[in-house]
Amino acid sequence: MASSESPTPTPAAAAAAAADARQPARDFLAHLEAYLGRRDGVDKLLKISRYAARLALAAGPPLPPGASARLKSFESSVGLSRKAFRLGKFVQSLNALRAHPHPPPALALLAYGGEGVYYFVEQFVWLAKAGLLPAHLLPRLQRLSAWAELLGYVGSVAIKLEEVAKIESSIKKRLAEDCDKESEAVKTMQGKLLLKRMSVVQDVADAVMALGDVTDGKGLLGSSTLMASAGLLSALISTHKNWNSC
Repeated sequence: MASSESPTPTPAAAAAAAADARQPARDFLAHLEAYLGRRDGVDKLLKISRYAARLALAAGPPLPPGASARLKSFESSVGLSRKAFRLGKFVQSLNALRAHPHPPPALALLAYGGEGVYYFVEQFVWLAKAGLLPAHLLPRLQRLSAWAELLGYVGSVAIKLEEVAKIESSIKKRLAEDCDKESEAVKTMQGKLLLKRMSVVQDVADAVMALGDVTDGKGLLGSSTLMASAGLLSALISTHKNWNSC
């Protein structure tokens, strides 16, 4: 087994480490500005607000009629506002598909194709809800959007589970080579593994909500508390990932 003692650092490495130690932590307001400058940053904060309001309505203590009506109106308005942040987002999915060899693997086509169709159709859902398109188109658009979203998440979860297995295999291989568990390489891979697992949980939560839309909320999927909890869990995980990446 490899020794747990770290090798003696070179003078240059020691100087770099000392310089890093002297650097102040990143200013919170500067970090917040960078986060809010992202489309996904604002969208996820709105998502937290929406599903927190929905959870309060579903599982919280009964509210006075006036307060309940205002909270419902807030939740509905935030849901409509979030759709504006999806304008043009389907291009992201198209570029993800283009990054794969032609023809793309079936799972990539399912994941990014479903996601792209979902974001594309959501633009028209927003226009219909905003009153620009005829209201009678809304049910069909919403159903198409929900199916595309669900298929996209099925493909995404399958891809990420494969990636989780690869990372786990790499960690085991490193450790089998007598690599120290506290080494930076292993810690980095373990960090990636945690983020990937969190991403799987997020996609599963979103898929549960999409399945609820597809089935019109029948059975357990009709539980407002379950749907609101899934939405809030997804929003918190995504916010954490976006915060750490900006």
